[in-house]
Amino acid sequence: MPGVLRGIAYEDPVVRYRGEKVVSILKRLEGTSVDIDLATDVYYTFYLPFPSLKEPAEISSERNWHYMVIREMLKNPDISKTRVYTIANSHTSTVIAVSFIQHLLRELSSGEMAPQNRGMSSQSTSEALNKLASSSISPEELSKAIQRAAEKVSEESKIISKMEKLSMGKLAGRGSYLDFEESAEEVLRLARSTDIRKLLQLLEKLPRLSAEAKRKKVEFVKGELEGYELSSNVEKLVPTELAYPDLYLYAKFAEGRLLSYRKVLPMSMGPLYVLLDKSGSMEGTKILWAKATALALFMRARTEKRPFYIRFFDSTPYSLVKVSVKVKPSEILRLMEYIAKVKSGGGTDITRAIISACDDIENSRAKGASDVILITDGEDRVSDAIIRRMLRRASAKLITVMIRGDNADLRRLSYKYFRVVQLSSKEILQIVEF
Repeated sequence: MPGVLRGIAYEDPVVRYRGEKVVSILKRLEGTSVDIDLATDVYYTFYLPFPSLKEPAEISSERNWHYMVIREMLKNPDISKTRVYTIANSHTSTVIAVSFIQHLLRELSSGEMAPQNRGMSSQSTSEALNKLASSSISPEELSKAIQRAAEKVSEESKIISKMEKLSMGKLAGRGSYLDFEESAEEVLRLARSTDIRKLLQLLEKLPRLSAEAKRKKVEFVKGELEGYELSSNVEKLVPTELAYPDLYLYAKFAEGRLLSYRKVLPMSMGPLYVLLDKSGSMEGTKILWAKATALALFMRARTEKRPFYIRFFDSTPYSLVKVSVKVKPSEILRLMEYIAKVKSGGGTDITRAIISACDDIENSRAKGASDVILITDGEDRVSDAIIRRMLRRASAKLITVMIRGDNADLRRLSYKYFRVVQLSSKEILQIVEF
């Protein structure tokens, strides 16, 4: 039986695919199925710029509950706010449609609805649809359930949009690497994570990273044309210079004032490696700020098209997470989840952590110089000779970010040394632009 939106060809294979996608994801999440036409209408309510309801006379009595749901959605101000992120975006519309139906079913089955609905588990949400279809729930109760569901997806849509921007690096012409439809469960779980929300809110305060606009380059005669310069290199000579008389041309050559092409190649760079201290002293705002800095450094690595590695450590190094240059959706989701879930605790062994980082870089057989960014508040002594040898073997530079403290050994060993006091977005920016 068709849905209730005007202008939707419900038998069209593409339209049907959209509804089936929402149904299949919801089934994986909740273990229950919903009417495919309802799923299709919820999807197109988010996707279309101007969704329009059919006239009530065109709707069969069996579809009254369905009509009420879509009508309430179109009237809801929170749904209107959410649509800013979903219009003409099929992937986000799919995920938000799934989330809305999921929240609505839970509100109807265990929210502040009629007494007979109290105490029901999320596994029994299919009964909520039966109650809707049989008109057991009043319009007022349905409106309240839709309002609460709309408030939740409105917040989630903002987080998902920020995650997508983090994935893309905020650069024009670059698509998202997150496949929302295939990774819907992980995306929604992260969007509902309090830790992820705090991190993204802190990152949002950063001004646009100037590192986004540039990649490190080296001059090369047969490289890409970047502009013009004055030089005495005849291999890069602009042909119009040959129009001058020979004597004048030789004089310009002798003075290094020949108009020449400036040709460059992107510099080959190894991984940008973040070592993040999770010891007990990093608890609270310190580790939150450090995690936000790590995500900002990930954005820089994406811009520079270099691998990104991160490892947490305390008295022992924890598992390594890598994001390759040709990034996969699973890598970005794993990175976000890994950063969000790690809690502070334990002692500190900086020497062991740096050795692990250098071993990782060596084993990756990276081409070009690598950067190891150590974020810590540890003031313990480190092994000078071992660290120097390991950094040299890995062709890596150590950049230390010292949080509210000082470490003379690390200051001496580091290519750059930052002392952070205020834990502000301005300090994050200074570190990212090292």
